[in-house]
Amino acid sequence: PDHPEAIPMEIGLTLMANKSPRSPQIIKLLDWEDNEDHYIMVMEWPMPCMDLKNFVKLHGESLDEGMARKVMRQVIEAANVCITRGVFHRDIKMENLLVNQNTMEVKLIDFGCGVQMKKSGYE
Repeated sequence: PDHPEAIPMEIGLTLMANKSPRSPQIIKLLDWEDNEDHYIMVMEWPMPCMDLKNFVKLHGESLDEGMARKVMRQVIEAANVCITRGVFHRDIKMENLLVNQNTMEVKLIDFGCGVQMKKSGYE
């Protein structure tokens, strides 16, 4: 939506999820390039960060309740922002959540399986 030419779905959904006001729980698309047989996306990469799966492994295969609560609140916020902006991510999992190890800030990444929200059902 709001783009003069057709763009790859993943890029469109990432842009939709990043509409203003920007949500800190959604990965920011810095730039992108469309080539003949592929596209390139330049994304922010907070440092130091890792996906949630590796973060949990680093913490002994589990998180204490306070840490888990902090992570899950941000995941829910990211999902709500997406839905509000017409994006159904469809692939929220540990590998698609980045955690900044210093701040515990969580970012939802990888909109490649997503679709635009619709009023009818999904299969």
